[in-house]
Amino acid sequence: MLKKVPTDNRVFDALGVLLFRQRSRLQNARTTFADEIQYVFSLSKEQLCGFLKQAEMQRVLRRTLHVLKNNLPNTGDEVAGETLDQFILEERGRVKTALAYLHEIAGIFEKSGHPIVVMKTLDHWPDTGSDVDLLVTADDAEVCQIFEKDLGARKQPKSWGDRLAHKFNFRVPGLAELVEVHVDCLGQTGEQKALARGILDRSVLQSYDSFTFPVPLPEDRIVIATLQRMYRHYYIRLTDIVNIYDLLSDNRVDFDRLKAIADVGSVWPGVATLLTIVCQHAVRFGGDSIYLPDCVTIAARFGATRTYLDQKFVRVPLVPEAANLFWGQLIGIGRKHHFRAMMRLSLLPLLATAAFVSFRVTGNDKGVW
Repeated sequence: MLKKVPTDNRVFDALGVLLFRQRSRLQNARTTFADEIQYVFSLSKEQLCGFLKQAEMQRVLRRTLHVLKNNLPNTGDEVAGETLDQFILEERGRVKTALAYLHEIAGIFEKSGHPIVVMKTLDHWPDTGSDVDLLVTADDAEVCQIFEKDLGARKQPKSWGDRLAHKFNFRVPGLAELVEVHVDCLGQTGEQKALARGILDRSVLQSYDSFTFPVPLPEDRIVIATLQRMYRHYYIRLTDIVNIYDLLSDNRVDFDRLKAIADVGSVWPGVATLLTIVCQHAVRFGGDSIYLPDCVTIAARFGATRTYLDQKFVRVPLVPEAANLFWGQLIGIGRKHHFRAMMRLSLLPLLATAAFVSFRVTGNDKGVW
């Protein structure tokens, strides 16, 4: 059985059911969906706002608002309707502004001859993340010049982790979201240079509202999500489950290509594990079962039964699950004789230890992690 924390389960599970079971034609699924709709609209205005804030934390706010708004007439709740309208209006304005700034930033880099990809931020569409993530190829000085001189942005202080990962954070005037720029590499310690170059080379143009952006292929999106969830943060948001499940259910994933890309960074076991966890949680919420090929099921190190809900996220245990994935990645990189990547990745346990000590002493690990 899945380990559960009761105080966190109710909202997380309700969001999952609303986003998955609405698509099912099975009678029991529709009944469960109706039960969750009734639960949400039985909340007080303050509780409903809290529920929607949790949806925002899970990066599924606009999708949740869409479901609730479409089912509002069945409740006749004017207060809830006004609350939803307020959130919808605010979210539309925020996303409109974010897209406009993102288009301007991408345009400047492209005109300057620097390849750029918008990653993670638009994976949640029509939701967007709390920051803007970019992968670029340029010198550090050129990146800073574009942001500070062309956009009037302020460079934010770097943590140890930022320096190892070779990334910058900028605060752009008028843009609520922080802009995080990964320069020519990915991974918590900047070990994934070849993977980053491939993502840039394979990027495709895709439209979002009235704008078009260079974004990663579906397979690259999954690999990037794996690096973030299985090799760095060790927790999975509901949006990750929804995003990846939708790619799989729409048959947009070429598993041979996915494995080839993941093998470049020696993260195929992590990718296979994330796919397995996603599909199992999606079924729990009412999604249809998805067939995963043998190459995935054999490579997966564990499934959803080894995860647990804690602090409103699906957590991946550090020991032994996450630790085994890390050592597998380190060994795989070593076998490829990528010594730069191996040396950088070997610093991760020290960085994590420093972040843990800093958090224990000061209550904050931002200067480290």
